[in-house]
Amino acid sequence: MTRDGLRLFYIPPEAVQGEQVVLGAEESAHIHRVLKMGTGAICRAATEDGREYRVELTEISAGECVGRIIERLPGRPLSPLSTALGIPLLKGERFEWVLQKGCELGADAFHPLALERCEVRIQERRRAERHKRWRRIVLEAAKQCDRVPPPTAHPLGGLDDFLADTEDYDLKIVGYLGDDALSVKEALSRVSSVSADAPLRVAILTGPEGDLTDEEAGRAMEGGFLPVSLGPRILRADTAPVSLLTIVQHALGDMG
Repeated sequence: MTRDGLRLFYIPPEAVQGEQVVLGAEESAHIHRVLKMGTGAICRAATEDGREYRVELTEISAGECVGRIIERLPGRPLSPLSTALGIPLLKGERFEWVLQKGCELGADAFHPLALERCEVRIQERRRAERHKRWRRIVLEAAKQCDRVPPPTAHPLGGLDDFLADTEDYDLKIVGYLGDDALSVKEALSRVSSVSADAPLRVAILTGPEGDLTDEEAGRAMEGGFLPVSLGPRILRADTAPVSLLTIVQHALGDMG
């Protein structure tokens, strides 16, 4: 639901065709079979690049729903913070929990990482299927917390991919258990001024069970990541990224 009580559905940009929108099979099946919405129902439709519409459903089937655009809604205010999470593969449902909570807390991009000490391995032939599931989890979480546009869920990559993707971010921090780690407060104080017309971009990297290897931590720091400590307690691999994201959002984003 959105704040005005209307259901929110995501559509690709090409689904907007003149004065109507065409919802894909997955959203249409949910509308038809689960929500049992009828023609004339009003909902919201949003593209993944941030355009949003108030829509009246005119055709409903399990394979495709069509809606008439009632109103083109104004763009939502730009958040002062854009965050990218580099998160290791974790056992069981813990990884998916991080995706859900990270979405609720405002993460804009999730980068699943296959790191050396990850206890989970995904075979090459199953990676596309797993990425599809992660994307679905992120979109469902985004609907529940009324996010437009929704976050991006990237396919599984390696540490070097994440370092390259975040190379020009304004602040980069990595959870670190070494003695020379900074406090999060000190790391956040090093943010330089950025344009008021664009959000501050922050990259957050955390390790798996057993933490990053010394070599991985070193590569991150060589890439400009500041090593930060979360205090005297060692946090679980699923708690650390959510904790860092919350602190950063409170200090620099729209949760403070």
